[in-house]
Amino acid sequence: MDAHNGFMKRSYLFALIGLLLGTGAPIGALILLWLFPHPALQIPYFIEEEWKDHVFFFTYMLVGTSSVFTLFGFWIGQDHDKVIRHNRRLTDQAQTDPLTGLGNHRYLHKAFSIEHERHRVNHQPLSCLMMDLDHFKRVNDSYGHPFGDYVLQHFAKIVQESIRQGDIATRYGGEEFFCILPNCDNVEALQVADRIRRRTEKYHFVHEGRRAKVTVSLGCVTSHRSSKETYSHLIKTTDKSLYAAKHKGRNRVVQGRL
Repeated sequence: MDAHNGFMKRSYLFALIGLLLGTGAPIGALILLWLFPHPALQIPYFIEEEWKDHVFFFTYMLVGTSSVFTLFGFWIGQDHDKVIRHNRRLTDQAQTDPLTGLGNHRYLHKAFSIEHERHRVNHQPLSCLMMDLDHFKRVNDSYGHPFGDYVLQHFAKIVQESIRQGDIATRYGGEEFFCILPNCDNVEALQVADRIRRRTEKYHFVHEGRRAKVTVSLGCVTSHRSSKETYSHLIKTTDKSLYAAKHKGRNRVVQGRL
């Protein structure tokens, strides 16, 4: 299996098939010889006699045909691998935010539908965070859009370093970000959210001689095993919690209820 892409490379698979086909060539030749008129011998003795009489021919078939088929299979498989890698790159690009490297809005919905179904089946808690950088328009107006892009990139790193392994961070749009926290209860989710808030508050964004402090507001919602809400409703509820955090003064976490 390919560790990165999660599938056996077609070049290896086709080479293996070629090897098996090549190895079977001498067997096929023996079957054909058996079908032609031959001395009345039991199959084991017939194979032994034919192999002795045509040892060079069978050895050539075994080595030569196997080598040719293996190399041909490997060559054909490489073309398939190139196509698969190309298609995966296109898929990744279509689901990745180019500025921050996080999943984009499309990826969020794809990942959330999968995690929500897993949550529904396994009855494990599922939490989500929505965050918005406070007064981000002022940052762009005061320092310029290149500095704003720098802030977004480094905030994305803060988020990635603050969440747990297995959690999913995405850029929801603009200066809004969204995290999916599988198997995470409301207490743990609040801890993750406040860790992001505190690290952002303390971080010095410095770029091309310009320095700024930025804060973030977060909404946090947890779906427990008894919840029957759809993942779309979870997003909406988390969004409402975020706006409650904004309304209460920003730079804070508000935990919503379903």
